[in-house]
Amino acid sequence: MDDMNISYSKRKKSSSFMFHLRQILKWVFILGFIVCPIVNYYVGGPAWSVIVLASIIFLWTTLLSPSVLEITSIGLVFRTGSFAIILTTLIGLLISPGWLGFVLPIIGFGILALSGILFFSNLYKHRNNIMPLIWEILIALVAFLVLFFKFDKLNWPTITMGSLAAIMAITGLIAFHKEIWRELRKRFHTK
Repeated sequence: MDDMNISYSKRKKSSSFMFHLRQILKWVFILGFIVCPIVNYYVGGPAWSVIVLASIIFLWTTLLSPSVLEITSIGLVFRTGSFAIILTTLIGLLISPGWLGFVLPIIGFGILALSGILFFSNLYKHRNNIMPLIWEILIALVAFLVLFFKFDKLNWPTITMGSLAAIMAITGLIAFHKEIWRELRKRFHTK
């Protein structure tokens, strides 16, 4: 028995600190998840607690208990950008309506631009993990097409977002068609 070597690394104080911090924050978040809707119900007014609950869910899934599978800079931009769009939509619908059609395309454009910059800044690294960027482009194109067919006149942020998404889609299909098809086969395989 004395010949046995332990191959695990020694526990560091920082990992112990993070474990205890996660435990404390878990209970704070659970308490906030329960208390905020109750306070919102008794105080009345707009449903601000929905925004708080969405923020708690985002903070928990992104910072405190992140998915370690395929965590890349583009994936993080996609996740954070998706949350920003969801949160902005909730604020626009529940608290202050009337400006969503102008702000959401600006956020969408920013997400696409930042993801494109990250992708092209390190092509070798991101070539085999292009799926978050594909999702961003597809969502932006679908949103643009829905707005194009629904409204007679589009505002400049929507046109800018749709144009950038179309340029990125065409450029991607021309320059990276092999990587895109490989990624799509990897994601949607049938066996």
